[in-house]
Amino acid sequence: MKIKLLILIFFLIVQIGIGQSLEDYLKQAEVNNPEIEYYELNYKIYREKVDETGNLDNTKFSLGYFILPPETRLGAQRVKLGAQQSFPWPGTFEAQKEVARYRSGEKYYDIDITKLNLFFNIKKTYYELYKNAAVLEVYKENKEILDIYEKMALGALENNKARMSDVLKIQTQKNELHSKIFSAFNDLKAISKQFNRLLDRDENKQLYVPDSMSILDIIIPNDSIGSHPVLEKIDAKKKVFEKEKELVAFEEKPKFTVSLDYISVNKRDDIFPDGNGRDIIMPMVGVSVPIFTKQYDAKSSRLALSVKKTEIEKYNREKEFKTQLDLAKAKLKNSILQVVAAQKNKEEIQRAIDSDLKAYETGKLDYDNILRMQLQKIKYQLLEIQGTKDAYVQYAILEYLLNK
Repeated sequence: MKIKLLILIFFLIVQIGIGQSLEDYLKQAEVNNPEIEYYELNYKIYREKVDETGNLDNTKFSLGYFILPPETRLGAQRVKLGAQQSFPWPGTFEAQKEVARYRSGEKYYDIDITKLNLFFNIKKTYYELYKNAAVLEVYKENKEILDIYEKMALGALENNKARMSDVLKIQTQKNELHSKIFSAFNDLKAISKQFNRLLDRDENKQLYVPDSMSILDIIIPNDSIGSHPVLEKIDAKKKVFEKEKELVAFEEKPKFTVSLDYISVNKRDDIFPDGNGRDIIMPMVGVSVPIFTKQYDAKSSRLALSVKKTEIEKYNREKEFKTQLDLAKAKLKNSILQVVAAQKNKEEIQRAIDSDLKAYETGKLDYDNILRMQLQKIKYQLLEIQGTKDAYVQYAILEYLLNK
């Protein structure tokens, strides 16, 4: 009764073979995931910074009042007004905007990297979910078979065609399967919650997994490492350093200042010279020359080293990805071989079981032998499930590395 209730609860949590597909879950996760939203907002922030750069500094205005006005031939100076504006070397603004644009472009790859990592974790958990559901089904199916063997043994015991030890051995294996069913259910429940959390939704929400997965659906790609967002981000970071280095060349050039002063002059009433009380207007041009350029040289050198560092970083990551790609392909092939071998052995064992059961109709059944073969069948069923799950996980790794 407990087993039936447990299986009922299982089917309320995980529906097999119907409903949403893996692609549906991936789309849902992409919409719900707060980390993706975080990097999208971060990218937008850096895009806004493009408009913040490449603009003139604030214009400086000044107002002065002469408390003790100096006397001039044309009258006393009373008020002084001034305006000043500085200008960088031509091309500086464009270089600043280029740096900001490339920096925002680098941040965009964080979105792609986050999506790729999320999708890989969802796929891996989905295949783990399939494995746990399939294992539970195997234990449930084989316990029902042992129920039949037990009834056969009890009937044979009444006719002196079986021993009590045969019945007890079958019951012992039933008890083990009973325990494994509960363990598999607990594992399935935990992985279901983990999967729902990856989708950023209620952890008890109903899930749908396929009742079977075929390795025949897996096509091993021959692609090589190409446009992976991790590598593209390194390229973008390199571009930022190169653009910053170009900007340094502008920063160490002279800067210009244009200003205009206006001085109000009172008219004299003791004498009346030509231009009496004429105000003063004085335009000025200034230049700021960086004589001491050590700081710019050091910054330029640092950025050149940073460019070299990104080149080494990309080389190392490419080499790492290629190694992972080759390893994943090898493991995928080995997993497929494991599945094929398990399927073949499972079929052979089933034929042997069917042969013994057929012989039972005319003679005595060897319960030790049929129980041993049934346990072997369970072993191969589990190997097939594990191999299928491992194959799909390795395929997910290939998809991650190839950005698919």
